[in-house]
Amino acid sequence: MTIEAFDEVLKKYKKSRFNVKLLLINNYDLVSKIKHLFHENGYKIQDLREFQKSENEWFGSFKLNRIISSINQPTVLFSVSEIVRFYTDEDFKSFFNLIFAIDNRDFNIYIPIFGLESRFLSDFYHNFYRRDEFDFFYKIDSDYKRITLHVVNFSVSYPNRLDTISDWLGFYNNPTNNLICSPLPLAERISNQSNDDLININSIKNEKDFLEKYLKKSFLIEYCENEKDLWRKLIEDLKNNSLIELVQNELNLNELNSIEILKKVCSKTNKYLKWLLKGYALEYLSNGSYFATILKNANIEEPLIDKVWFHIFDNLNIEHAEERFELLSNFYQNTKPKQKIEERLQSYLSNANIPESFITGITRIEKDLIIKLYNEKRFSQIQLEKLYPDLIAYLSDIRFENSISWIEEYFHEYKLSKLNHKTTDKLNILLKQHNSSKEMFFGWYEDLNFKELYHFNDLKEYKKLWIDGLGIEWVGLIKSHIESKYDYKVECYLSKSKLPTKTECNKFKDIPKIETLDEYIHKQASYKHPLDLIEEIEIVKHIIDENIDEHLLIVSDHGFSAFCSFKSKTNSFANDDHEGRCAKIDNLIEDVNYFSHDFDCGRYLMALNHNSLNHKTRREAHGGGTPEEVIIPIIKISKKIATQTQKIIKEPIGKTAKGFVEEELF
Repeated sequence: MTIEAFDEVLKKYKKSRFNVKLLLINNYDLVSKIKHLFHENGYKIQDLREFQKSENEWFGSFKLNRIISSINQPTVLFSVSEIVRFYTDEDFKSFFNLIFAIDNRDFNIYIPIFGLESRFLSDFYHNFYRRDEFDFFYKIDSDYKRITLHVVNFSVSYPNRLDTISDWLGFYNNPTNNLICSPLPLAERISNQSNDDLININSIKNEKDFLEKYLKKSFLIEYCENEKDLWRKLIEDLKNNSLIELVQNELNLNELNSIEILKKVCSKTNKYLKWLLKGYALEYLSNGSYFATILKNANIEEPLIDKVWFHIFDNLNIEHAEERFELLSNFYQNTKPKQKIEERLQSYLSNANIPESFITGITRIEKDLIIKLYNEKRFSQIQLEKLYPDLIAYLSDIRFENSISWIEEYFHEYKLSKLNHKTTDKLNILLKQHNSSKEMFFGWYEDLNFKELYHFNDLKEYKKLWIDGLGIEWVGLIKSHIESKYDYKVECYLSKSKLPTKTECNKFKDIPKIETLDEYIHKQASYKHPLDLIEEIEIVKHIIDENIDEHLLIVSDHGFSAFCSFKSKTNSFANDDHEGRCAKIDNLIEDVNYFSHDFDCGRYLMALNHNSLNHKTRREAHGGGTPEEVIIPIIKISKKIATQTQKIIKEPIGKTAKGFVEEELF
């Protein structure tokens, strides 16, 4: 029947026994015409919202029947179908049986039923015992116009949504496709819907379901109830972004590469970001790179840097070793691993079957292992240069501006001996050649080639820095570190400590003193090889980094010897000082192991070699007369002066230069 034909039915009203009649309609677009038609014929227009006591009140079949039964004038009642379509089969039949029993009124009540024609006819009317007695319904001709409704059981802040039952009951007035509907009473009943001609219900079980069914976007992480807050944030963030854009925004990066991602993620305590990256990697990273594997297997409770460190030990994939090394090396350029990394790593590296390519040289425990492997000839010079360049710098030989050949040779052997924790034959020979008597000692000590601080008095603009305990052994490391990191010019000079080699005899007036190195060595209960060497390298670098200047002059008061603990005491001198390296004495005596002299600090007995005067030292020591205790550096650091050729090269020639671009991860 057309809407116009139904208008004629209304105009020709005649009283009948049963007073509730249905309009079966399959298109919400007819609502305004139907309202106009009933208004013109004197009917009151209502919907169920007028009977609600709260915005989420639901109407069961008996309550709805009571409402309809209470109507006392000609009325058209909307939004009944919005309730009835979610009734169980039993309630559905019960409801229509109840309302079709309402009789003996002087007026009719019309109920528009949208989209339930098929269910009404098959589930109720074909079996209704009075179906042939009266006209209980009218079918209004209309085109089918299906609508999809997305029903969720959680709150979302997307537009185009129905948050309450009241919103749903008013839906017929402004039917919109793809609305989100979240009122709980409705969500609990959607399984009752069947044989619907108009409404497609898209039942959304959880936030992942919403992402896939409503947003039509994928995120390949499995749904977990305890991560629902992460999913809800993702839903909100994907309103106006693709997953790629979202990752870039979260990381504040225009280009995504593994190094920058790792740095950004580890600078934040952000579970969401790690979870987001894991989902991104699962969807977009099909390559077998180590970092892609890390992201795909990430646990949001575990720091991502921990995963980079230790995942390789689980699968032992040697092909990932180089990429892992690059990731970690770049990450730790300006920071150090936490202690828990060191402790956990030790348990892995104690396994003899772990490939050497898994060693990065970043942690102290790895540096310890590298030195041991190198001393055992199991590590090559090339491997050492890659994994522990600071040790190569420490071992390097340099030419002093006031070169004394035997001293340079001596310290070459000294550093090798310290590395191996055993004096070389050559070192022992050189020490014997130059320190077997008082005369031999003063023969080189009074060499005019040594520089003193007053030789640099003309450097008025230079800052001066006193590093307590800095011996000649550290010059190679300092020179290499400064030239590679700061690109300053470094000039190194041989100088000597006043005797005996104690700080109180070698003080510098008005020069700031850095005691970090000296304090570290004196606080050790015993010398630990190679851990003390490893730590001292870090201390020296840190001192330089903290005090670097383009005009700097570094001086020292004495060095240390690492081998005094190797030798037995020489004699028992009760007034020994600095662990037996020197002693106050009344008489002038001498021996192949020691000599006495009237120094500016007083009359002292001083050890000539690694044998001490009384106590056998437990740690590195100073106060005696070995070259490593006596000979100290003066280091001049200056800003490089560009030559005329360099100036010409540095001038810009158009904008043709290209910077280094890291390989993109995504």
